[in-house]
Amino acid sequence: MTLSETIQEIVNSFSEGDLFDSHTIINELITKSEYHIAYLREYPENCSVNQYHGQIAKMIGNLQNVKAFGKKVKTHTIYGDISENELWQIV
Repeated sequence: MTLSETIQEIVNSFSEGDLFDSHTIINELITKSEYHIAYLREYPENCSVNQYHGQIAKMIGNLQNVKAFGKKVKTHTIYGDISENELWQIV
């Protein structure tokens, strides 16, 4: 499964109207055994974690059943830091 397909599968597990941010998807990618291989396999060479996670956020924003909610939310990164992220909604 490609990273894009994996992200779509995770998003498809949500219900219409659900709100989430990129860290929700990234957490699923790195903690679920059925998803982490796609996450690791497509990690670009010479790319920082922040850049890669930015690419994942763009992939989320390009999905047909996802739209930007118009607000930002502060959530924890994989390193435990708090950062601001786009809030997404399932449509």
